[in-house]
Amino acid sequence: MSNPKSIKQQITEAILSEIHHPSIYHELPIDQVIFKLWFTGRQEGLRLTDEGVVAFELANIEYYDHDFRQDKKSYYIVLAELTRKLKCPYYLGVKKLDNGNKSAYIRLYDSKTSMLVKLYGTIHEYLDSVKERR
Repeated sequence: MSNPKSIKQQITEAILSEIHHPSIYHELPIDQVIFKLWFTGRQEGLRLTDEGVVAFELANIEYYDHDFRQDKKSYYIVLAELTRKLKCPYYLGVKKLDNGNKSAYIRLYDSKTSMLVKLYGTIHEYLDSVKERR
């Protein structure tokens, strides 16, 4: 009996099938590609690495950016919540603004989750609304 594919493997294979020109990802075994694209290869969470964002861009995957301002919670608590509660691929990044300042953002690769974040106002309010299944 074979093990079912993880969600990361399923997403990674779908992304690779959408990259139509030769890339390094097509030459590597799938488990190595997973470790290149995802922040945590074997663990939960769908946080992308910088290389993962490039792969998603090569595959022309739609995304939605939202401000990611510091909350009253610790940064590490927020990261743990993102890992547990977000069920879509996401990326945490920093962009340089016109005035020279920097602004953190979260890039979501799911229109439904993005719409809910907009409705709740911030990613932190959205995370507070999500109930965890145990």
